[in-house]
Amino acid sequence: MENILNTLKMFGFTEYESKVYITLLKTGKSSGYEISKNSSVPRSKVYNILEILIKKGCIVHTKNTNPIYYDAIPINELIKNLEYKYNKALENISYELNEYNRKVDMDNMWHIEGYENTFNKCRNMIQNTKNELYLQIWEEDYKEIKEDLEKFESSGKKLLLIFYSKNHNYKLNIKNYYPHGFEDEKEKEFGGRWINIVSDSNQVIFGHIKNTKNAEVIWTESNSLIFLAKEYIKHDAYTLKIIEKFGKVLEEEYHYSNKDFRNIFEKLEIK
Repeated sequence: MENILNTLKMFGFTEYESKVYITLLKTGKSSGYEISKNSSVPRSKVYNILEILIKKGCIVHTKNTNPIYYDAIPINELIKNLEYKYNKALENISYELNEYNRKVDMDNMWHIEGYENTFNKCRNMIQNTKNELYLQIWEEDYKEIKEDLEKFESSGKKLLLIFYSKNHNYKLNIKNYYPHGFEDEKEKEFGGRWINIVSDSNQVIFGHIKNTKNAEVIWTESNSLIFLAKEYIKHDAYTLKIIEKFGKVLEEEYHYSNKDFRNIFEKLEIK
């Protein structure tokens, strides 16, 4: 119930309005007294709430009955009404604000805070990428852009994905991706997850993700940072291709484990 109430609040419903509408969905035709009793909305307030919901087009009512009865419109109809209302509002906003629109100065490093804001920006970047996309992402966050990535690759554009999973759940509906395999070590080094995404060699988003409530990334078109981020992803892909191809040979023939790849301060000595 709490989740439904919070969602309806996003669309302009008060808590009492939400409770009345949900109650009518559950019970069907009801009098004001019955609605108040079943929704826990005070009787002194319920009739005012019902009038508001009638004006919003969320409920219907009788006129020539005593008592007056109320009922909720079907949920699918409500959703379509809300969709139409807010799409119309967004069209008006776009039209009114377009004269003020300008390009963000992308030579700067712009900080984006919040998990939802981070992946809203990532989805926007993916949808506007014309040719190629380079990406590092963890399993916990992949679901946020899964559909966009699958659609992107199926359109014939180039995608290179480095995928991290602490539980080694590497099965994706993506063709060109590399399971990383060193998640424990990387998580210790970085102190958590991160996102790194380069679009058309024109812009990059990278930064730290602690959890779904705590994330901060940088968004920029700085050529130097784009180069570094892209090379980092490509370097991972090169290394993982080598390990995939020759990892067992090195381990079996030369007793050289995959973990030795990460010991950068000692050279490989093959005997």
